[in-house]
Amino acid sequence: MKLRFVEKLKEEAFIKFVDIAVGAYPGISDASQQSKEQLKKLFLHNQINNPAINYYGLWTDDKLMGGMRLHDFEMNIFSKIIPIGGVGLVAVDLLHKKEKAAKELIDHFFKVFLEKRVHFVALYPFRPDFYKKMGFGYGPKMHQYLVEPSSFPKGPTKEHLRYLQEQDQYKLKACYNRIAAKRHGMFLKTESELLAIFNNPQHYIIAFEKDNDIQGYMVFSFKKQSETNFMLNNLIIKELLYETPEALLELSTFLNSQADQVNRIEWNTQDDNIHFFLGDTRNGTGHLIPSVYHASSVAGIGLMYRIINVIGFFNELKTHNFNGSSLTFKLTVLDSLLIENNQSIMIQAVGGHIEIWDSGNYDVELVIDIAELSSLVMGIVTMKELFMLGKVKVSNEQYIEVLNQFFFVYEKPICVTAF
Repeated sequence: MKLRFVEKLKEEAFIKFVDIAVGAYPGISDASQQSKEQLKKLFLHNQINNPAINYYGLWTDDKLMGGMRLHDFEMNIFSKIIPIGGVGLVAVDLLHKKEKAAKELIDHFFKVFLEKRVHFVALYPFRPDFYKKMGFGYGPKMHQYLVEPSSFPKGPTKEHLRYLQEQDQYKLKACYNRIAAKRHGMFLKTESELLAIFNNPQHYIIAFEKDNDIQGYMVFSFKKQSETNFMLNNLIIKELLYETPEALLELSTFLNSQADQVNRIEWNTQDDNIHFFLGDTRNGTGHLIPSVYHASSVAGIGLMYRIINVIGFFNELKTHNFNGSSLTFKLTVLDSLLIENNQSIMIQAVGGHIEIWDSGNYDVELVIDIAELSSLVMGIVTMKELFMLGKVKVSNEQYIEVLNQFFFVYEKPICVTAF
């Protein structure tokens, strides 16, 4: 029987990992040797120069079957910054599909972060259903708007806007991290993300600056819409963040002023209610949803969360107030991959503050899968919604309202970090 194991990639293995990654994701690069060498240099540079990024390979004897990239992030959860693990570029050799290689890689991903005492992880799925079965719960939906420039409100001035250059990157980072420190779900900005913003020649970066502080900014590029008409372009917003309504309005005024050059503006946002800000939110298709609902944004499922240590995760939340709730409930978690999670614990809440017990008396038992628990705690879905969808079991239905109040999150998470 062949020995299978996962270990951190050494320099000589990176070119083979690039071959596997290009085969698994043909869109990331062409198959030329020159492009593969560039990817190898990028991956190797990441691992050598960024301690928060590491690449791992799955081997069978001396043959590389697949690999992945792991990230160490920091995330705001209910105004507390905690470590969170990320995984990306999970790739399996085409000859080794359907041999449970991806599962072994993800198992090792869990192991790496459990050993670091990190209790929460996230990923962007190549197939949401695959990772849902592995215990990952859905994160916030992304809404993609495609609107005319005139749909953005026009304010009285753009006087505080200016272009940002590379020397401004730490002022941008300071603005971003101030916003992240106040917004549930956001990851802190990493050095590699900053470099990616400022080193991309297609990026334009403008900022609202007042009192020598950047209080909002936008990263955007252009995408041509015609091979025969060079004047037909869309503006693609890559990142738009703001601390004040004034900053948003000036950035909006800039977008409104682009009507002579821009056909439509593509804006990806996790804000469920941004249509209250925009004027005409219709996407230009003319499509009507019965009876008369005008097609506006296209929504997508992406980022997924997973608790990998339930007790450790809830201990992280002892500083959080669970809406002033007072009750004691038995939380029975179903987790088929991480046996240590597949257990019951007692959570006692007094005035919204919790204590964790191994056993004891309780008012009600909640039985829930780890995927749904991960989404519930983050505020993606409510307890009442999960109950009505048949996704949780409650021993006494009279406690559904109390449990709903306990888990209710007033501000859904937002994450603009790609990995």
